[in-house]
Formats: sequence, structure tokens, C-alpha cells
Amino acid sequence: MNEQDIINAVYFLVEVDSDPWQTTDDEYITARGLANIAINRWEKYENTTWNELITKLSDAVDGDKTTTDGVFTYACPNNFVRPVSFVRIGDQLFDVIPAEKIAEMKESGNSWVYFTGNPKDGYKLNINPNLIVKTASIEYEYYRKASLLEDPDDKTEMSDPYFIVYFVAAHMGDEGLNGDFYQMSEARLEQMRSVNMSTPYGVSNDIITTLDSNNGFGV
Repeated sequence: MNEQDIINAVYFLVEVDSDPWQTTDDEYITARGLANIAINRWEKYENTTWNELITKLSDAVDGDKTTTDGVFTYACPNNFVRPVSFVRIGDQLFDVIPAEKIAEMKESGNSWVYFTGNPKDGYKLNINPNLIVKTASIEYEYYRKASLLEDPDDKTEMSDPYFIVYFVAAHMGDEGLNGDFYQMSEARLEQMRSVNMSTPYGVSNDIITTLDSNNGFGV
């Protein structure tokens, strides 16, 4: 469902009519705002790490994807929240360490990186400064921000967009919050969380250990 489909569904629930709002109508713009509040609620719900928001650097529209000789710091994508994997530079794997640990690693020649930054200024990938950096590809998985709706053709990442439909419909009634619609939205939100917590059949939940060491990068 794109934004137009979602808001049309809201219209049918709220107005019970067959002539949906136009994109320039106040009601449509209000519904879009409420839809984005719903997306924010989904994104932050119960501190859930949503599978739909885990992506690869190579799939991002921005962010540095290649190292440069002698350069140790690289921009992350604008929608970056946090790393969720090792970092691959060329054909080598790099451990991710917390930024507060770098002082302890000042003599280390192992393959490690750390991330710095904040939502306001953006995030950076930093490579162990004791290594020799040469041109190579960068790849890593990361957790990203949820996409908001800004255009009728925009789509949301969540698996059940009807959570948005019922959430918006619950807040657009003439008599205040519609409890029935709100309960339906909350049920769909919790169902998404339950599905998100499940694993495919036959796949272990064991956590893979981190790298023990590496021979370095570009040496």
C-alpha cells in the first residue's frame, strides 16, 4: 500500500463514502501527518529492532562506499541509526568496537572500526588509525530510520500498513478518539512485533562470536 491507498482506506472507514479526499484537501494532509505519527510509534514500539529496518550500505542512496588511500573516516548514510554487523572492507572483516574503548586500543594493529556521530550531525565510520588504508569497497549492515510519507506514491516498510489505517482513522473521528479503531491498530502493531520476534524454521538463535583477531588491513 502506498500513501494514497492508506489514506483512501482511512477515508472509507471515517466517511463511509465513495469519493476519497484529494491530495490537497485539509483532511488528506491531516491524515498524512497522523500516518507519520503512526510510523514513528511503530519504529519506537517496545524498543523493537524491526527486521524491515535492517539494510545494507550498498543499498543506501548515500554514504561512503569506498575507502581512499590514507583516509580513516567515512560518512554513513543519512538514515543510519546504528551498525548491526561486522564491517567488510575489501575482503577483510573488521570488528566494531564502542568509541569509548579506542583509548585502550591505541597500540592495536588489529582490524577494528568504530562509529561516531549523532542524529543531528550524522554518523561516521572510523578505521583503526594504526592500519594502512588503501582503496577498497566498504560494506556493512545497519539499522536505519523508518521512511516517512511525503508523497501519494510513498510506501512504508512495515509489514502491515493497516496499522496506520486504523491508527489514523481512530484519530480522525468527529467525536474524538475512536476506541474500536484504536484497539484494532494496537492489535495489529503487537501482531507485527510477535512476528518480528519469531525466527524461520530450522534457524538457530545462537549468537555468532566476534572476530578474535585479524592480520590488519592493507598491510
